[in-house]
Amino acid sequence: MIDHITGWLYHERLHQEGKKLFAFLCAGLPSFLLALPVNYVLVESFKWSEGLAYAFVLLFQVTVNFFMCRWFVFQQRTDKPLWTQFWQFCSGILLFRMADWVVYVFLVELLELYYLGVQIANIFIFAILKFKFSERVIER
Repeated sequence: MIDHITGWLYHERLHQEGKKLFAFLCAGLPSFLLALPVNYVLVESFKWSEGLAYAFVLLFQVTVNFFMCRWFVFQQRTDKPLWTQFWQFCSGILLFRMADWVVYVFLVELLELYYLGVQIANIFIFAILKFKFSERVIER
């Protein structure tokens, strides 16, 4: 009986985590949809290097994603002030974004892969890591 209850609780927790992960990915969609054209315009129209344009886009995405996550994804909040959470979120997520940027520059500059394709691939590579970190900062 206890094993059945424990199994159900574990399943319920996984279900809740899955719903939260889906909400996290949806919350990132607006910044992603803006990031692709911004990156494209910076590279193609303003002739920024791919690496510089992508660094700018990442900073933009981190800011938008914090507010989207705080308002729509993570409902349980601590008593930490908004700006404390923002700086904790940004400092941690920027570490993931720096890793994202290093992978991007390596694949685009050294392996000469298409920059927008690499940008899309990096979303999937780093999504779960950023989700778990964001959950800890905003809810705990």
